[in-house]
Amino acid sequence: MQYFRPLLFVLIALAFVSPAHAQLKIDITRGYAEPLPIALPDPVSSSGDAAALGREIMGVVAADLERSGLFRPINKAAFIEQITSANPSPRFADWRQINAAALVTSSIEPRGGDNYTIAFRLWDVYGEANVTGKEYSTFRSNWRRFAHLIADEIYSRLTGEGGYFDSRIVYTAESGPANNRVKRLAIMDQDGANHKFLSTGSDLVLTPRFSPDSQEILYMSYKGKQPRVYLRDLQSGREEMLGQFEGMSFSPRFANSGDRVAMSIARGGN
Repeated sequence: MQYFRPLLFVLIALAFVSPAHAQLKIDITRGYAEPLPIALPDPVSSSGDAAALGREIMGVVAADLERSGLFRPINKAAFIEQITSANPSPRFADWRQINAAALVTSSIEPRGGDNYTIAFRLWDVYGEANVTGKEYSTFRSNWRRFAHLIADEIYSRLTGEGGYFDSRIVYTAESGPANNRVKRLAIMDQDGANHKFLSTGSDLVLTPRFSPDSQEILYMSYKGKQPRVYLRDLQSGREEMLGQFEGMSFSPRFANSGDRVAMSIARGGN
């Protein structure tokens, strides 16, 4: 099953009638995208602590999907069937009764220490079929990442487009008074969570850019009052300057392959 964005068209119809023929002229003036109703019950679990974590995970999944504008999570108070297991087939008639087009059932269980197993299944309510299902193992501290991965899988399966929720934003954050602005490298999830600064603000930084695998960034920094391009590994925090060029180097970009870099270099005013 694959859902596409349903369109509701506003139509203007004019009928021209003659004794022999009747013509119908239709002008399509605009379209309207109707969000897909989706039910996202809380994950089932044998552990109260894991169940609470599962509710947080599905809350992020719901927020991701709703923010896309293509989905409308259904209020849990409207649910007729209470999901008690992630595996058996749901009572589809109960979900059609509340106009759910898609349903996600899920479970979460502790696996010792800080490890958890998260599983979910996506159901086509009207087709009464299982569309997809996946299982993940993760640390508690990484739960938001897996919420975004689940949202990506649902989004991709129901729209036919690639998901984007498991992505990050790197940017230059500005703070301080207007006559003494401080600029720092900052990074966050696409929904604004997990925000952190990557530099102290002691040196001006500009134009950060991700590598194709999003594990490194290029940026320009005025360290030592000399504008240079730097490469930073996001996992280790290690930095290195790219080249000792005369003048300034700026505006870096990764090649699509990730193994080369393009930048601008100023020499003698050129």
